[in-house]
Amino acid sequence: MNDRVRRCLAVVLTILMAVVVAACGGSQAGDSGRPRLAFGAAAIPASLDPRQVSPYDAQLAGLLYDSLIKRDTAGAYQPGLATEWALSEDLLSLDLTLRTGVTFQDGAPFDAAAVKANLDAAKDPATTLAGQVGPISEVEVVDDTHVRLRFSEPFSPILGVLAGEAGMMISPAALGSTDKAKTPPGAGPFTLDSFNGGTIRLSAWDGYWNKDAIRIGGIDITVFLDESARMRALRSGQIDVAGIQPQQIPEAESGRLQTVSADTADFWGVIVNTGHPQLGNPDVRRAMMLAIDRRAIADNVFAGGCTPSAQPFSPGDWANRPELDASPAAQFDPARAKQLLAEAGVPDGFSFELQSNTSTTAQQLTQVLQAQWAAIGIDVVLKPMENVQFVTARRNGEFEATMSVFITSRPDQSQFVKNFYLPDGIFNPGDFEVPGTAEQLAAASASSDVAVRQEALHRIVGDVLEAGPPVFPICARVSVWAFREGVQGVSISPLFDPELGGISVDRS
Repeated sequence: MNDRVRRCLAVVLTILMAVVVAACGGSQAGDSGRPRLAFGAAAIPASLDPRQVSPYDAQLAGLLYDSLIKRDTAGAYQPGLATEWALSEDLLSLDLTLRTGVTFQDGAPFDAAAVKANLDAAKDPATTLAGQVGPISEVEVVDDTHVRLRFSEPFSPILGVLAGEAGMMISPAALGSTDKAKTPPGAGPFTLDSFNGGTIRLSAWDGYWNKDAIRIGGIDITVFLDESARMRALRSGQIDVAGIQPQQIPEAESGRLQTVSADTADFWGVIVNTGHPQLGNPDVRRAMMLAIDRRAIADNVFAGGCTPSAQPFSPGDWANRPELDASPAAQFDPARAKQLLAEAGVPDGFSFELQSNTSTTAQQLTQVLQAQWAAIGIDVVLKPMENVQFVTARRNGEFEATMSVFITSRPDQSQFVKNFYLPDGIFNPGDFEVPGTAEQLAAASASSDVAVRQEALHRIVGDVLEAGPPVFPICARVSVWAFREGVQGVSISPLFDPELGGISVDRS
């Protein structure tokens, strides 16, 4: 055999080996020698910038940007970039001790000056964080490893805020950049190799301060908008782990996949813009709430894997008010709904547009809502939208109504009230307000006693329900992840903190 033939055979064998590897599914070992994780996502992230990211996309952003405080799956606060903290008794200041020896991925040191620069920048109204850090009146650099935050009012939610997007630290040199999707300057466990629409590639960063806790060489994320396609990718081994819907559990387990589920702090629901001529009428909103058959939706759309509820806070959350779902305003009562529409001056109904993303479940749910509201004379025009466009329209208040899943307790239960129930809230374009809500919220934030905070939040959600809410909760969500054999360490964070780094992959 001559050299030319040998070279040709070597090329052919190389190609064949590549084909075989691809056909076996899953991602291969990263530069570290550890296997890479193939993850199936449900939507293209609108951003990976902590200051612009949606709450669900924070699960990915947190892989690139470490936060000052971390939260475990039980919701307890743990050290992150801050190793210790002390909240004053009057809740007007917080002292942080920072981890030493940490650098950002661009080589800049992480220190007290970096924390100050980040928290000062977060106050910019152009970010999604301004409402979260509003009570921070001053960030004082005590020395390189100590920072003191001062508040304009008692601020008990601060630990949750610093465990969320506002606590994700960005290299100060990049705070003015708007192109962090390509070169994220964080201090997290992974670096971003590429972000091309529906595919994202991350690699483990060797300079990470806690790199021994990361058990994979990287993460290859593929977006599957279609839930059936995501399931096929799981069953074929194309991906290792992905979120699925509760109604898909039997299919997953019949395909020799394992599943894990948990109640999460979010719900399926609809926001209405109270600036709309009819949707601004409290009786119309009350009627629309009464026309929703939540039990039928939970049973038929989610196979029982979603708890029917007319309040935003999930069962088990301290802010949940159990007796509220037994109140008349929370029932399925189409006859009373028609009566309320007549009293509101629209006995023949009206029309509005309902936006949603294009996922299978979202489409099924909007069609059910369309039928249930049609039964009381309301015409709903459905508008499915690509996810980035959908999220942007919702954030900008460019909707008459929008249906999705909404997070209630990240970074804190009080933030949901700010975002949805107070004027100028990011998801309150019609400036809905019940008198006294701001005062009750201030009382909730002025105490670390859960019983005191609970009393205030309970009053708020009760008053809002009676007033005809701008948000129509349908059911509290159960999150489900499915994964193949050889994948270990899969867990679900109830508050959507990043968990992928602790997963291990065995391809033997």
